[in-house]
Amino acid sequence: MAGIPGGETLHALVFAVLEHGIRAAATPEGLPASLVEETGTGERTIKTFTGGSVDAGVRAARTAAGKSTAERVAMLWDGRITGKDGDEHAIMVIAQERGQSRSFVFAQRYTREGVAVVPEGRPGYVADRASMLG
Repeated sequence: MAGIPGGETLHALVFAVLEHGIRAAATPEGLPASLVEETGTGERTIKTFTGGSVDAGVRAARTAAGKSTAERVAMLWDGRITGKDGDEHAIMVIAQERGQSRSFVFAQRYTREGVAVVPEGRPGYVADRASMLG
């Protein structure tokens, strides 16, 4: 992922979280807004934020990220992204590694074929945002 912000360790976390998001989006429960925390040794935990709207879950995940002591964090949710062809479903991830001044937004577009969720294209870097880590 040359030219894309973040190092190999952060990119590995983003890819793993996007894969998890695609699998979870295909379940009957769907993908709740979540926060994945990763330690310096690579151990990962996930916290989900259910109830209320997706926006409320994302806000709660961002608040939890700000209190995290993890080396790396990644928020994810089932959202939408606007491209040249209009709005599309996408698994959205905002990730950051301790020591970085900004967080980075990634997306994996997808379509539904019956109950299956099918990734469209490759994951992409979308933009940078304010730091999530406190």
